[in-house]
Amino acid sequence: MQLKCYQIDAFTDAPFAGNPAAVVLLPRRALPLSNATRQAIAAEFNLSETAYLEYEGGDADEDSAVFASKSRFRLRWFTPAAEVVLCGHATLAAAAALLFEEGNPAAELVFDTLSGELRVARQPAAQPGSGSGSPGGRLSMDLPLVGASTAEVPADMQAASPLVQAACGGLPVSDVLYAAQLRYLTIVLDGTGDATRQAFLALQPSTSELVAADPGGQLVGVIVTMQADGQQHDFYSRFFGPWVGITEDPVTGSAHSILGPYWADRLGCQQLRARQCSARGGELAVEVRRGEGRVTVTGNAVTTLRAQLLLPQGSQ
Repeated sequence: MQLKCYQIDAFTDAPFAGNPAAVVLLPRRALPLSNATRQAIAAEFNLSETAYLEYEGGDADEDSAVFASKSRFRLRWFTPAAEVVLCGHATLAAAAALLFEEGNPAAELVFDTLSGELRVARQPAAQPGSGSGSPGGRLSMDLPLVGASTAEVPADMQAASPLVQAACGGLPVSDVLYAAQLRYLTIVLDGTGDATRQAFLALQPSTSELVAADPGGQLVGVIVTMQADGQQHDFYSRFFGPWVGITEDPVTGSAHSILGPYWADRLGCQQLRARQCSARGGELAVEVRRGEGRVTVTGNAVTTLRAQLLLPQGSQ
């Protein structure tokens, strides 16, 4: 059996930057596809996340048309090691696959996920069918606002803990927050100067030290963040997730459902400009809608690969 798939770089307007995600389209004839097979495919792609899109309505006769015509889909995400409950960049990539590659004309797509209903809206400049390895267009993703607080931080993840010190290389820390919903620990560095920024950019935490500091697997990832100078960006971040097979995530949309509210409160503004400072790097615009309990994360997406995934008979 052959399945259509794409590789799409999210949160960038140029190929080979941002965060790449694989997107696999699952027509009815491919369902049910077992979790073991989904996990094996994700391990084969070996990207930080692989997204699976399904349309659960209709019948098999619609298989060839649903991805180009429907506006509501089921969406799941797998790292090379595990399924995750929320992935921002692979959600953006999934929307880009439908809008820019499949030619779906929808102004807004709705995804049913383990984190509830997520919506991605097409920005005015984004037109159908504009993939081809060039900027596909700008998309706005509606995510749940994820609460993170100092009160929830486990005792072995406080500022002086081996875990925090391993993640931030001994740099001064102003805040540590924990989001139980996503199992993300957020470490806020103290300082905004160039010296702090250079040390932040140079961080290379040891994967083995991070995993050893949380052997119970309480964490999915650690976010390290600092305030920017406000000229081009309001804050910077990096994300490390060795517990789910991700040494460093290039750009993490879901992390900004935590970072957006934190920096909005600290800086006193609801619209923020963010950069995730991995080697590939990524640009995000973040709007916090605290009254609605939502965060809008906006970015570009670029297609770099179109392919057919070959599944052996009986592999479902």
